[in-house]
Amino acid sequence: MAAPHRRPYDGRIIPVHAIERTYTLEEYERLHEPDEYRSEMVHGMLVREPPLGMRHGRTQTLLARHLDRFVEEHGLGIVATEVGVVIDERGPTVRGPDVLFISHERLAGPLPDGFLRVAPDLAVEIVSPSNTASEIQQKVLEYLAAGSRMVWVVDPRSRTATVFRSRHDVEIVEEGEVLDGGDVLPGLRLPLASVLPT
Repeated sequence: MAAPHRRPYDGRIIPVHAIERTYTLEEYERLHEPDEYRSEMVHGMLVREPPLGMRHGRTQTLLARHLDRFVEEHGLGIVATEVGVVIDERGPTVRGPDVLFISHERLAGPLPDGFLRVAPDLAVEIVSPSNTASEIQQKVLEYLAAGSRMVWVVDPRSRTATVFRSRHDVEIVEEGEVLDGGDVLPGLRLPLASVLPT
């Protein structure tokens, strides 16, 4: 029986997902990854995700633009995309919401160079084809447990958003309806259709 064909090492960076080990928060914050991957850290282990698809990326851009404009006009805080948020320091977990809003009161100081060490007021996750329902649910529960006041899960394919104000206060918003900022972003009434690319 012939030995399996092996390609010679071509000098590229070995993908992190090929190295099974746990990381500390400090190691993960310094980790250099190839551009073709995005990652989060869950209980010290890296979770790799493929690059964003065009529909996901456009939804993220539209959401961030609308939120940033509203937040800037009202002097409420900061909107950012894919920032590392430390959810748990003991079993180190870092999530990167697609879009987040953090109030000036919560941030309380200059922008950090590294990860946020406080949960955002609003975390937004956009559902990608690679996501499972249980993965999204886990992220929502983690954000809420860490102190986020609201989580939006936007699904560009079903053209809906699910708003979580707590584990028990959940609302489904359909395409013809609006995302309401509630007491997190008072006065925000964002038509869901305005952030869903056609």
